[in-house]
Amino acid sequence: MDIKSWSNSAYFRYNINSNEPLVSFNDDSEKPVEQNLKDFGIEIRENSGELLLLIPLPLNAHILGLGERAVGMDRKRKRLISKNRDPGGYGRNNDPLYISIPFYFQVVDGKPMGVFINYPGEIIFDFGVEVYNKTKITVKSNSVEFFIFKGSTPEEILRSYSSLTGKTFLPPKWSIGHAISRYTYYPSDVAVEVVKRYRDFLPVESIYLDIHYMEDYKLFTWNNERFGDGSDFIKRIHEMGVKVIPIVDPSIKAEQNYDIFRRGLGSYVEDSNRDIYTDKMWPGKSVFPDFINRNGQNFWNGEVRSWMKQGVDGIWLDMNEPTILTEDHMFDPESLHRMDDGKMIQHRKVRNAYPYFQSRSTYEAMEESGKDPFILSRSGYSGIQKYAAIWTGDNMSTWDDVKLQISIVTNLSISGVAVVGCDLGGFFGSSSPELIAAYYRMALLFPLYRNHKSMDGNDQEVFLLSNRSKTDIETSVHLRYDFLDQIYSVIYLSHKLGTPTVSPVSFQNFRDNESFFIEDEYYLGDNIIYAPQIYENTTERTVYLPEGRWYDFEKEIMLDGSCYFRTENNYPIYVKDNSCFLFRSEAVVIGSGKFTMFFNDREYEITAESGSVKVSPEGLKAKIIKGRKNTDHE
Repeated sequence: MDIKSWSNSAYFRYNINSNEPLVSFNDDSEKPVEQNLKDFGIEIRENSGELLLLIPLPLNAHILGLGERAVGMDRKRKRLISKNRDPGGYGRNNDPLYISIPFYFQVVDGKPMGVFINYPGEIIFDFGVEVYNKTKITVKSNSVEFFIFKGSTPEEILRSYSSLTGKTFLPPKWSIGHAISRYTYYPSDVAVEVVKRYRDFLPVESIYLDIHYMEDYKLFTWNNERFGDGSDFIKRIHEMGVKVIPIVDPSIKAEQNYDIFRRGLGSYVEDSNRDIYTDKMWPGKSVFPDFINRNGQNFWNGEVRSWMKQGVDGIWLDMNEPTILTEDHMFDPESLHRMDDGKMIQHRKVRNAYPYFQSRSTYEAMEESGKDPFILSRSGYSGIQKYAAIWTGDNMSTWDDVKLQISIVTNLSISGVAVVGCDLGGFFGSSSPELIAAYYRMALLFPLYRNHKSMDGNDQEVFLLSNRSKTDIETSVHLRYDFLDQIYSVIYLSHKLGTPTVSPVSFQNFRDNESFFIEDEYYLGDNIIYAPQIYENTTERTVYLPEGRWYDFEKEIMLDGSCYFRTENNYPIYVKDNSCFLFRSEAVVIGSGKFTMFFNDREYEITAESGSVKVSPEGLKAKIIKGRKNTDHE
């Protein structure tokens, strides 16, 4: 077995059997080293064209990250597969899901380590299921590149991983406001009416259009009967100050009179006989651009640039795992992609990279068209954060899913995918007004905030709900807008530094064993804990605050951490002492310190000491507040 190794101050890189990674991440600071894997206790075996990595898993280890997983916060004692897949709707413990991020953290006795397997084919991560005291990683290839990250904190490791694979793009601010969607709003008059009805009492920043706006599901077309040529509809929506984001799938109708199909000839995935690969998707028999090579990417780039001239504001990439309408939803694993050097490679070896290169090509086209890129993608691979936001796909409308989404979204964020959210209300199934309100509460501080529902689901439009639930949701949306500058500032810092936007309580308190059991709270940035009321038929919930002093946002009192307590507040928000946050366009300091904030496209330094606060440059209001002494909480 041929093993080469390199290192810098943040990680060790290993290359086994002269692997040339399809998705390449380079770092000029690396130097060749002779680093024995046995120093980490790692054993590598070759077995029938596969590689097995065995990594020690101590009894008191915790596992975080690994991207989108429908399991609890701690991934220990789970067997999870890295293979992009459309599950056709999912609930707890369904695996795999849409996006593969083969990067995770192991924490033992407060000491973190990061592991990243850079292979876009199938990988199986077994965290102590088959071998109780080992993490067994099965790579479906005889060559691979992988990394061991070192650092004193999980955030330090994440920042190194993000520096390597790319920090998150900075989305336009409108994209993190309240968004509405449905499978599907049409015709255009109905879509316009929905926006107007919403805006009578709630802010709406964008409307997403699902597949029925197209003519016979042909990409980059408008259904003339439903939307005309799209121009009048877009104009009417824009006049209300709302953005338009249409869905775009990777499937192109195989029809010889379809000009886009003809322009793409020579740029499509091939089958094992070297004919054009076709399969069933929304348009019927479809072909698929080969995003693995620059020729396919350039073809797509040109079509997206033409599409942007329609006046759309963003692009929603769906079904790009890639998915087809067969029983297992998977491309033929033996279908072929052409590499840039002309060599052919089987789909099974590159599957997870397909949406990565599609998103990169789409992002480049949007930049070249003069738009601030905003792409929402269902699928991806490590590095996708440079080009696209991610939502967690076709979730089920259940009370358990409300809690599950906290785990899925926060673990995506600490896996580098910082601009992330879920379908508010749940995509499939029946959602009561009370359940929809719980989704709105739960996702209050998520980077994305979109209501979306399936064709055969109940109405989730807020103006159609019961008065009680409508009022609850109004409270959530308005409170989100109070915190919107803070959410955007946290996204900016992620874009600049590679830090998470939202994270599990354990990520920020990794030396506190109790924090690894908290699954219904999350951090925004590194100083705000949110413990939403997400439970059915109760007005109370239990909150855990980690070590330190915390400002109770509702009661305006200071609390001591390292404790559990009960609260009847629907929006339990706690701000760490000696920190700063933006609220209603004003910087609010708890205690003292020096802080960096991002507001109205400018970076500000805020210094608070001795009861006074200074802001540089001018242009942002700031104040210091003191929490009252707590007399009713122990």
